[in-house]
Amino acid sequence: MTFAEQIVYAMFKPSRFKELIDLKKGRFAVFVIVLMLAIGIVREIIPEAAFIVGFGGFESLFTEKMAPFNFNDGELSIEKPFTMSVSMIKIMIDTEEEKISDTKLDRTGEYIAFGSKYLSIVLKENSKYMRYRDIKLADILPDGFSNATLKSLIPFIYFYLILNYLLYCGGCFIKYAILALIFSISAGSINRIANIGLTKGEIFRLCFYGQTLGIIISNFNAALGLFPSMFVSFVCVILSISMINSGLRHMDKSNQI
Repeated sequence: MTFAEQIVYAMFKPSRFKELIDLKKGRFAVFVIVLMLAIGIVREIIPEAAFIVGFGGFESLFTEKMAPFNFNDGELSIEKPFTMSVSMIKIMIDTEEEKISDTKLDRTGEYIAFGSKYLSIVLKENSKYMRYRDIKLADILPDGFSNATLKSLIPFIYFYLILNYLLYCGGCFIKYAILALIFSISAGSINRIANIGLTKGEIFRLCFYGQTLGIIISNFNAALGLFPSMFVSFVCVILSISMINSGLRHMDKSNQI
């Protein structure tokens, strides 16, 4: 069985699930790894890449779009104020004040705001302001911190993004493995009642394969924002259960002529 057939059978042909779970465990592991990496690309890499391309890359951001700044003797200075939105978070650098005042926070959302001496983390909801923290810049920035320093950190930023991507993929595996274990409770009961003869490991693999179409639909919907995520997730759970049960029915010898 080719890898492409493995994907097609998992998504659309529960009648072939027996062939899937009969594959070597290494083939199942590769399938899971590729699926999780693909989800991570859709949910993490593509949005991040689009965002980075949107501002021309980190080097352009730090050396061209961001005005020259320096941190010396406990005080930050920048030639002109800088603002940048990252999703619902707005990053501000305005060194006219030691601590950026609420009046400069002009829209609802979360702010990471740098004044001349303090970093403020603030949430604005309508006309209400909630200051989570005001951190003294001297406690977190070294003397001489500047645009050039940020530029030198670009490799570490990309390393962090790659690490974040891999951690996201790992989190997805844990999430769907737990769901497969939950589905295994019902599938295991059907296996015993119908005397299908599957082992616990085979039931787990069956339940994981059965989620494939639902996993792809729910994650693409979340990435594109087409329909409410909760509704689509519910539909995908029902779809996964249907795929698993269909696979079990095809393995039930009493249903075979």
